[in-house]
Amino acid sequence: MGKKLSNRVGVAFRYLLALLIALPLMGGLSAPRAAALDNGLALTPPMGWNSWNFYACNVDEDKIKQAADLLVSSGMKDAGYKYVVIDDCWQTGRTADGEIIADPVKFPSGMKALADYIHGKGLLFGLYTDAGYTTCAGRPGMYGNEVQDANTFASWDVDYVKVDPGKGSNNWLNLDHLKVSN
Repeated sequence: MGKKLSNRVGVAFRYLLALLIALPLMGGLSAPRAAALDNGLALTPPMGWNSWNFYACNVDEDKIKQAADLLVSSGMKDAGYKYVVIDDCWQTGRTADGEIIADPVKFPSGMKALADYIHGKGLLFGLYTDAGYTTCAGRPGMYGNEVQDANTFASWDVDYVKVDPGKGSNNWLNLDHLKVSN
């Protein structure tokens, strides 16, 4: 008797599962369509290449240019991978007035020139920062310098900013109160 009941439950479960799969296809139990802005933004998630997984802190201008070149020559750009993002360790400190400094040894041409190179390939340029005082690698974060860093990134033509929430802190980035100028 137990085996027969088990078989009946199994058969009933399979029929129920088939019905639940088939109903939406037949127009029953359909969910309403999600509302979304029709502005052309974020039609896919941001796809591209990030320096951290391969280079960690051993990143420099030549490696970033090579990555951009490979995204194009490999066909990845045509498949939608358009971002080249430099993760941690591109920054060395801040000037006396608080401006973030890109490592002049690793990036001798500067971030604006690197952005121009990447844009010239038809790709988009991204940088990493941290919402806390320091990045995961101990480099300067953006806490207290959010507007200044955003304006600096804009002057370098950065298209994408990856922001960690803050090393060992609860300093989640909230830019609602900030105004960024062009």
